[in-house]
Amino acid sequence: MYSNWNICVIALLLVSGCAMPARQAATHGSRHSHQFRQPPDKAAACFARNAEEHSSALVSEVRTGQDTAHVIVRVKNGVTYATADFERMGNGSRASVTLNVTTSSRQSDLLDALTEGC
Repeated sequence: MYSNWNICVIALLLVSGCAMPARQAATHGSRHSHQFRQPPDKAAACFARNAEEHSSALVSEVRTGQDTAHVIVRVKNGVTYATADFERMGNGSRASVTLNVTTSSRQSDLLDALTEGC
């Protein structure tokens, strides 16, 4: 059977939203793959800077690892605006970018603004 520890872990996953059904996850935001000229740490910093310059209501958090980086962009009220996961690819990097916003223009225009110069 399950130990108390297993039950606690399952309860935490359910409460935190980690156990979100795939159907819901697929409808939350749009995913894009993008190539960057810069390595993951520099591309992630550029992406974060572009987001904050795009709107003063946005704040970014960058986490870097060996040959990887992760960016979370949030509206100052805590709502996730975008995320990007970078991995090294040659001298540059590739990222999977998720945009959790709807825009009156094309999603590609927003992606271009967030990745400009990176």
